Amino acid sequence: MSSASRIEFSEIWQRVERLSKATTRITAEHELDRVLQSVVDSAREVIGARYSALGVLAIDGSELETFVASGLPPDQHSMIGDAPTGKGMLGAVIRDPKPLRVRDVSRDPRAYGFPNHHPHMRSFLGVPIVGRTGAIGNLYLADKIGTPEFTSEDESFAVMLAAHAAVAVENARYFAEREGLLKELRSLHHSRERFFAMTNHELRNALTAVHGWTELWIRKTAPDTPRSALEVQESAERALTLLEDLLDLSRLEADKLEPVVKELDVWTVIRESVSTVEPAAERRGIRVRLSGPDGTVFARTDPQRVRQILINLLTNAVRHSPAGDVIQVQLHSDDGTLRFDVVDNGEGIAPEEQAVIFEAFERAGKETERGTGLGLALSRKLARLLGGDLRVESTVGRGARFTLQIPRTVDAPS
Repeated sequence: MSSASRIEFSEIWQRVERLSKATTRITAEHELDRVLQSVVDSAREVIGARYSALGVLAIDGSELETFVASGLPPDQHSMIGDAPTGKGMLGAVIRDPKPLRVRDVSRDPRAYGFPNHHPHMRSFLGVPIVGRTGAIGNLYLADKIGTPEFTSEDESFAVMLAAHAAVAVENARYFAEREGLLKELRSLHHSRERFFAMTNHELRNALTAVHGWTELWIRKTAPDTPRSALEVQESAERALTLLEDLLDLSRLEADKLEPVVKELDVWTVIRESVSTVEPAAERRGIRVRLSGPDGTVFARTDPQRVRQILINLLTNAVRHSPAGDVIQVQLHSDDGTLRFDVVDNGEGIAPEEQAVIFEAFERAGKETERGTGLGLALSRKLARLLGGDLRVESTVGRGARFTLQIPRTVDAPS
């Protein structure tokens, strides 16, 4: 290789290195304005031009809506006035989106409209910036440093830089759109939370009053309480439970619900849960049978959330069990894990229903026996909040077994 060839190869390799570094800088930016400025600054360095600019096309592609320049002192840039919209030589690349090289723009009839205080320019190179859906702008360079005009090699490097610029510009636009959508979603979520909290508060107040007056009526009329009073009380209790479930789901989705960890006797929590559903079970002649280790079973977890899960599981079991049947609650424990099995002999759950019953508002069973579809979804989320999980095993016609498994010791939130 001759000395001249080695020098030429070295110069090309240096330009490739500058292009690589420029690409890294450009793709590292996410804000559109900074991306555009990085492109024009890098173009001057890679191509070796005194001035460079980038114009972003308007939606209809007829003119430039954004124009960023590099190489002009700030005071001279401000003296020029309004940014160009794509007339003259700039418009030539818009009308015919392909590379354009001109040795002397002062002799080209397409060059006109230069404003006062615009620097005198001679050589010119313009290349389109083409994205996935077509041209999105143009890269312009003026006054090649060291030679009277831009070369075909300059054009090749400008085309490569424009290709990288297209990706960076589109990514910046997607990033801005994503940030805008996230901001809008956060605003909508906040509005939803405020609306829900207000509605929940008002409904709770109204239902609490209904429940309180009904309870007073039942006490005064016992043992001859009208069935209608019992039905009103039960409906009010279900509505209050539904509101609490909805509020808990909202808190869980917003990561605002944390376990309140306490030392507890697991059997106490189980018996409290059974006591809650006993009235409904007794009306259908259903008994709840407990089995598990003798004596006290100590644990460190959130008793309210464990109780909430068990009540949901027991309520479902009562609803789906045949009249006069037995529901089993089985407790298994070892040094690190607690497992609760709630077993019924109801109609069972089909495989396709098992796949969705833990999703909010999805329900299984006969239409007349269906609940709100929130209990199981909330219960699984609460189980996972406690570091465990909730699963089901069932065969149609042979009942269902819901298994809650959680750590025996849950770490308190920091």
